[in-house]
Amino acid sequence: MSACSITLTPFAEADEISRVEIAYQFDELNIPTGQEIFRAQLNTVSVPGAEPMDISVRDEAGEVPFTLRETNPYPILYRHFDAARDTQGAVVIRYTVQPCERLSQGRHGPYFQFAKENGGVSGPGLAFLVDAPSWQGDVSLHWDLSHLPAGSKGVCTWGEGDVSYQGELDHLRQAYFAFGPVRSVTEGEFGFYWLTEPPFDVNELAVFTRNLFGVMQRFFRDSQPVYRIFMRHDLTESSGGTALERSYMFGWNSRQTVTVAEKQNLLAHEMVHNWPHLNDNPYGVTTWYAEGTAEYYSIMIPLRNGLITKEQALSEIQKRTDAYYTNPTRHLSNLEAAKICWQDRRAQRLSYGRGVFFLANTDAKIRRATKGKASVDDVVLDILEQGRNGATLGNEVFLEAVKRIGGIDVSGDWRAMHEGEDFAPDPDSFGSLFTVSEEKAREADTGKETLSYRWALR
Repeated sequence: MSACSITLTPFAEADEISRVEIAYQFDELNIPTGQEIFRAQLNTVSVPGAEPMDISVRDEAGEVPFTLRETNPYPILYRHFDAARDTQGAVVIRYTVQPCERLSQGRHGPYFQFAKENGGVSGPGLAFLVDAPSWQGDVSLHWDLSHLPAGSKGVCTWGEGDVSYQGELDHLRQAYFAFGPVRSVTEGEFGFYWLTEPPFDVNELAVFTRNLFGVMQRFFRDSQPVYRIFMRHDLTESSGGTALERSYMFGWNSRQTVTVAEKQNLLAHEMVHNWPHLNDNPYGVTTWYAEGTAEYYSIMIPLRNGLITKEQALSEIQKRTDAYYTNPTRHLSNLEAAKICWQDRRAQRLSYGRGVFFLANTDAKIRRATKGKASVDDVVLDILEQGRNGATLGNEVFLEAVKRIGGIDVSGDWRAMHEGEDFAPDPDSFGSLFTVSEEKAREADTGKETLSYRWALR
């Protein structure tokens, strides 16, 4: 099997990391003239990546000339490096990237910045590692930290220090990284990492997320031990989180309280993203499922396992109700919302609200139809198992699983949700633990009167 060795060499100047030199060494990479050697992801959902500089491609015959082109499969911008002659045998790709400054104004975006922080750098692989989509084999990642201060560490989702695996390069690009004066709380292959010492008890958050991972791992029937969480100090006035493979990054800032009580739902939401998903092509067609399941299980799994109270769950459900039913963009279809969601944050939040209430309603209908013998849990776990067995997953897979497991057809409900039509919360949703009633409300931004809902404990 072909092998690729990747070496990351960061350089520190004036108490910060100024650049990272990156080398890919393929023992064999045969690319015909005009075909892609590698690609860089220059922008992801409006967040710029680290642009490769000082690029060198060499093989056994010497320098490999290349041509450039760009493609923009929404919402990503790629730069492709195509071979101007056939490559021969072993290939070495070298380039340099510069980490950026953290955003200091406006709202935070997805955590796709390859950003400096307190003498170190953190960010996702997709922001600074190139990809060779035509290649797979034995991958090894190496850290050369000799140009950083003593005690510096390098870590990514797949491990601390050097790591190796068999597969595609994208497996490494879908990981989070941190290097420099990295601090951590670890237990086996579970890790919690940060670069800036915060004014709150990090250990309390780390213990909560470790326990949370345990209960979610059991629910989603997952036996893989690897999971790592990366924390970033935001300079903006708000913070959030973004999940990749078996990891996520979340932020904190000096303007908002950081406690387990304040952050538990965000931490749970991002962790759920490790499991349920459908094929989201074209972009936005199944985002309701990814975000809806993350919202639903970020409430229900902690509630069922005693990690939050019914009162806390009620508060989270009400927040989502208020946000969705007063959103002025709520009548956009899923695909219409996807086209503008990175320019209009109101549209970006639609998939969260309509997804969670559609799933909660579907759960109530399945429980009634089967007299409590089945639920939406069975549907989600069934789809997860299909995906593990290599099935291509789309909306039709969800609808078919509901019909097969619950004996009901929710295609009409799904179509209404997908097209942005009004639908009300089912009174038996969220485990029949709450009551719900109509109430008048005002749309956010417009002030127009609209219909919303109020929840209470049964």
